[in-house]
Amino acid sequence: MALQIGSAILDIERGTLRRNGEIVSIRPKTLELLTYLARNPGRVLSKVELLEAVWRGIIVSEDSLTQSVRDARKSIGDEAQVLIRTVPRRGYLLQVPETGAVPTPYAEALRAEPMVAVLPFRVDASNTVGKALFDGAVEEITNALSCFKTVAVLARYSAFALAQNSGAELRATAQGLGVDYIAEGYVEGGGADYTARIELSETTSGRRAWGQSFSFTKGEIFAFQTLVAQRIATALVANIENAVMRRGSVAPLTANVDAYLHFLRGKELLRSYGEGVNEAARDHFLKAIELDPTAGLAHAYLALADVIIGGYADAPRAVLDQARDRALHAIALTPDEARCHRMLALTLLYRGRDEYDSVEEHFTRALDLNPYDADALAQTGYLRALRGDAKAGLDLLDKAVLLNPIHPTWYYHDRGEALLIAGRHRDAAASFACLPRKSAWQWARLAVCYAATGDGDKALACVRHGHALVPDLTIAQIVDECRMERAEDREQLRQGLLVAGWDTGI
Repeated sequence: MALQIGSAILDIERGTLRRNGEIVSIRPKTLELLTYLARNPGRVLSKVELLEAVWRGIIVSEDSLTQSVRDARKSIGDEAQVLIRTVPRRGYLLQVPETGAVPTPYAEALRAEPMVAVLPFRVDASNTVGKALFDGAVEEITNALSCFKTVAVLARYSAFALAQNSGAELRATAQGLGVDYIAEGYVEGGGADYTARIELSETTSGRRAWGQSFSFTKGEIFAFQTLVAQRIATALVANIENAVMRRGSVAPLTANVDAYLHFLRGKELLRSYGEGVNEAARDHFLKAIELDPTAGLAHAYLALADVIIGGYADAPRAVLDQARDRALHAIALTPDEARCHRMLALTLLYRGRDEYDSVEEHFTRALDLNPYDADALAQTGYLRALRGDAKAGLDLLDKAVLLNPIHPTWYYHDRGEALLIAGRHRDAAASFACLPRKSAWQWARLAVCYAATGDGDKALACVRHGHALVPDLTIAQIVDECRMERAEDREQLRQGLLVAGWDTGI
């Protein structure tokens, strides 16, 4: 059961606490205390009962309980002590509304299905080609697994971050992320021939659920990816439908391994930051297409690179037109590749609000093909919020964060925008504040959020930060360039900027 407690969601079964879609770092005893309180809402619990329930025979002082209560309040944003109340001379009481339970469809689905994290395979560090090849293989295995509707998959971004841990710490972190199984690989060889040992183990016990060795040539990497995805899925769920299994056997990205390597290098560059990385990524995508003109995903990512280099929504119309045409060509080449539909949706999104029907159609198609693509879920949620359905949008964004808890920073913007449209200004401020680098337009939204919560000093500071970046940016420009579809949402933004003093607080 998941329970809404203030601004936090406590998932009792998974043993996790989330605020603003992010997992909260919380001490085990504090989590146990919060869980015990949540199982007994509206009832005064004595200190003796709490000490026995949480510390179970370990002798500790009441100071330990007091500290845990203090930590629990902080973790759920209850500094005012409205939710966890102190009852003088009796104990503590958790006051949660009857509507606190949040049995959302996505939470129910994720609990019903095993979640697996595919970690990057271990390859000799000196084998740079092999490292790139098998990092790409892991991403494609993750993508293929996401297509099985009976298996939930931790997103690639989070899985690669998770792999920075090791041993007991890795398994403890994985448990905190809700991961039930870990898939790991060990690769030997190089040049033309490889041997890979893949193992699937339970997160909690470390028990091996499946393991197999594969020997193959460099040119057989695509068949290897598909086979590993199928074997992992079969090990997790014995009765996977044949139709879904066939979907896991989609055509490879390209039949040309050198084209594939250029595609992988381009994708990694596009995900990085630095001078010229997007242009370098574009060159790799062009080289991949030169080596294999039928590589649909290379065309799709080339479209995205063009939009990024052009400045997203500020890109010249000719650039946006060409990107749209490239993405359409990608779909013509690989109509059942979810990522091609997602890239087309993104290129259309930056063209303007009059394209939103087409954007939604292709995001929906992407999710039909790959229901556990975290980025597609997040971007679809963002679109739904822009179209005025902030609740539906936040549901999808929350599901994306469950699948990709250690996510890219752009999630903070998309979720912040959805929360702003929903009128949840305090939560929106927390999300926007997490952006490591803010544009003037993002400082403007943060100013609106702080002004709405009554923090005029912070709002004014945000106004000054924004004007330092773009001195002549006006309220009219911000509203005109925002992506919100409904006039009432744009007007709400305009009023918020006026209250924040955007045009006068320079």
